[in-house]
Amino acid sequence: MREISSSDNKLIRQAASLGEKKHRDALGLYLIEGPNFIRDALTFGGRLRFIFIRAGATSAEITAIREAAEEKGLAVYELAGMAFEKICSTQTSQGIIAVAEKRVWTEKEFFENEGSDLLVLDRVQDPGNLGTMLRSAEALGFGGVLLLKGCTDLYGPKLVRAAAGSLFRMPVYFADSPAEAVRLLEKHHKTMYATVMTGGIACYDADISKDAAIVIGNEGSGVCAELLEKSRKLTIPMDGDIESLNAGLAAGIVMYEAFRQKRKTF
Repeated sequence: MREISSSDNKLIRQAASLGEKKHRDALGLYLIEGPNFIRDALTFGGRLRFIFIRAGATSAEITAIREAAEEKGLAVYELAGMAFEKICSTQTSQGIIAVAEKRVWTEKEFFENEGSDLLVLDRVQDPGNLGTMLRSAEALGFGGVLLLKGCTDLYGPKLVRAAAGSLFRMPVYFADSPAEAVRLLEKHHKTMYATVMTGGIACYDADISKDAAIVIGNEGSGVCAELLEKSRKLTIPMDGDIESLNAGLAAGIVMYEAFRQKRKTF
């Protein structure tokens, strides 16, 4: 394990720059913090460049990660306190940070599972919502998540934490516009279902067990007009005087209904 003591080290400065989206985009890299997430990255194919360990962080968990990383030929650095703090984005760090490469899925890879359902996110802004949806999509057997331009950064620190290991396992593809999303989904024979507050079919009355693309819109303005025009409309029946559900919760309900329908066909 190599040692770095200066916070002005070139590698430290580059890692610290990944706190900003423009640098993550330019370098194709992002940060993962905490032993659980880094262990998942090592286990499930997260493409790690190097690992930084705070000097003195010698828990059994961190030691096991260091040994596993070194077996894979990854560079592991022990950082003095100031150097580590320069990179860290959390106030209660667990003493270990990794630099990872962004995973780029091709169109062929993303759509290769015929019959699978997809989640389509239209300008979802809250990192916690998007991370929760990514985890729910994996848990409920969805084939991937299609992100439209305007969604929050997939590789921002808050979203990386919220998505946990699903970020390393769940296929994600990007569409630059609603028209591009529609073109891709129609090309691959997916039926679009947009969630709306009123005027749609109840989610449990729609056949969303196969080749469904469930569209979740922006937290404030909902699904955009271009996608609504091309989609069948879905609502979540509710009692009480609640006007709307959190986007992450709404997505989870509809995806669970798709999962339930699929289980009935087994």
